[in-house]
Amino acid sequence: MDAATPNIPRAADDQGSSGVGAASRLIVNRRRQEGNPVLKYVRNVRYEWGEIGADFECGSTCGVLYLALKYHKLHPNYILTRLSGKDENKYACRVEEAAEYIENLKLADNRDPTFKKPVFVPVDEKTALQNAAVGILTGARSVTKADAQRLLFNFGTLKAISEASEEQLALCPGLGPIRAKNLYNYLRTPFTS
Repeated sequence: MDAATPNIPRAADDQGSSGVGAASRLIVNRRRQEGNPVLKYVRNVRYEWGEIGADFECGSTCGVLYLALKYHKLHPNYILTRLSGKDENKYACRVEEAAEYIENLKLADNRDPTFKKPVFVPVDEKTALQNAAVGILTGARSVTKADAQRLLFNFGTLKAISEASEEQLALCPGLGPIRAKNLYNYLRTPFTS
């Protein structure tokens, strides 16, 4: 991070116990999250390092656990030990989306409870949904954005793609049998074992 950004990480004791604004900072678990790519996308809230149980502490009642899908594939039981007893779960497809969740949770914690939230309507909701679907499909090994867009054009919905057989996927122009097999297996891999 360069010196101009407001997210210069500070140790938990930089502010002292009575530091101004210390309660308004996002607290990040140093042991688990140092070097996490999500941190470079957390721009709208300041953060500091701390020894906490969760990976990110967004307030007195909200903690965030972060797990990259790559790590999850190597250690599938790890998330089960971390999730036990947690009430609500949110999932993000990209690190930018995860950072946005974390920022919004922290900003919501600092907000006055009587504040009326403005309704946000995306300019083009269809485009946003299509981009999310492309992000999911490109998670499969060797499936490109162009492949994902062709799949969505040919099958119409993500549900239709996920219900298609391996042979039906292979018939999609440009996909071929190897990518079709990779996508077929990817869409049938359980998130938790």
